[in-house]
Amino acid sequence: MEVLLHKVCGRPASRTMTLRAAGPEDAAAFYALQNEVRAAMPHPEQFVPDTLENIARYLKEDLCIGGWDGGRLGAYFILRYCGQDAHNYAAFMGIPREEWDGWANADSAIVHPDYRGNGLQRKLLEAALARLRPGIVGIGATVSPENQYSLNNALASGFEIVCRREMYGGYDRYLLAKALSVTFGDTARVAAPSV
Repeated sequence: MEVLLHKVCGRPASRTMTLRAAGPEDAAAFYALQNEVRAAMPHPEQFVPDTLENIARYLKEDLCIGGWDGGRLGAYFILRYCGQDAHNYAAFMGIPREEWDGWANADSAIVHPDYRGNGLQRKLLEAALARLRPGIVGIGATVSPENQYSLNNALASGFEIVCRREMYGGYDRYLLAKALSVTFGDTARVAAPSV
């Protein structure tokens, strides 16, 4: 999927970025981008980084979309299928365990500062939604209450705040949910979380 970049490095631009499914061969680029972006954050505690090993596993087992400007990774999105794992955000939203398999975690969305202002977090989510595993009816996410940019993007993308709680070993986070439209026969309904 090609997206038009309207600005690069804070200046007007008119070129495309390719959004594509990523695989294990992209682990080093994902890890490097995560660390570069976090190091430049004024408040790095707003993002809890992951290990290279975990990122490689997500790229193998889950849904990961990279945003490539030529050969440069400028953005990525990781959506995890946690199923019955206790790390499934559905567990923290009060969703009955038998429904956890229908929920995925929006694990991380990273955009390099050079590419900010192009709506890439939302475009990466849209690209992921088009590739979701069948049976997924909702997505959970966490955002630091201090990270207004990511929070506003999540709310604009249809996520709703479910609660505020400590996560990741003591970090203050909003827990958000996005119910997805599912089709039964020729009737569509919105799947609502059972919270």
